[in-house]
Amino acid sequence: MAGILKKSDLAIIMPVLNCLNYTKQMLPTIKTKHPYRLIIIDNGSTDGTKEFFNSGVRNFLIDYFYFKENKGCAASWNYGIKYAIRHFGSTHFFIPNNDILLHPEAIDILLKTIQKKDVVLATAIDVAGKISGQEEFNGLLPPVKTLLSEAPEFSCFMLNLKAIEKVGYFDEAFYPAYFEDNDYHHRIKLAGLKAIKTNRALYFHYHSRTIKENEDIRNKSNLGYNLNQEYYIKKWGGLPGHEKLSSPGANS
Repeated sequence: MAGILKKSDLAIIMPVLNCLNYTKQMLPTIKTKHPYRLIIIDNGSTDGTKEFFNSGVRNFLIDYFYFKENKGCAASWNYGIKYAIRHFGSTHFFIPNNDILLHPEAIDILLKTIQKKDVVLATAIDVAGKISGQEEFNGLLPPVKTLLSEAPEFSCFMLNLKAIEKVGYFDEAFYPAYFEDNDYHHRIKLAGLKAIKTNRALYFHYHSRTIKENEDIRNKSNLGYNLNQEYYIKKWGGLPGHEKLSSPGANS
């Protein structure tokens, strides 16, 4: 669908788990010319995140959901997407980490990119490793020439309703995180569709703040990584990039 999006079409879905300071930095960088709804999935924060959102955050239309137990990455994304479809009739879903900063044009560039034929998922490009820090990021301009590559980054991505209709939802058996993104990308390719990264939608990623700043979450994530890796191999017959199966070899 091309042109100006309708009021309910764009949903921004952001899972959080602590790291309130990063969330506070990220929120003001959400910029777009299109109306949107912000959906926050809180997976059991204990650092004041719950109080922050319940006190009312100005300048945002927010639907805030708090869960005592961590739903995991895939389930959080699915919950937000399903809620947006059911309540707002959303057709575009922007899903960023809460430990990133967005370039002012990033969301609108992604919206334009995902209109291309056979593209069901578009991601921004992390420039954190190419610049000295946040101050330099604030002054960056998107490259003039557009370069697209089949190398999605799932810290900052957008998918459309066609992805849900043709590929389905994220596999919640990958818990709490890791490999759910590889799995979805593989399924996109099997469906004959594309997930692309554009060099013009910029973001700055602090990288894995939730894991690095909480030992318990880090330990569970490390365990989850190994279990999810085993599940991925069973499901697709090999690691990402070396899949041998064209249909799941394990229940998903």
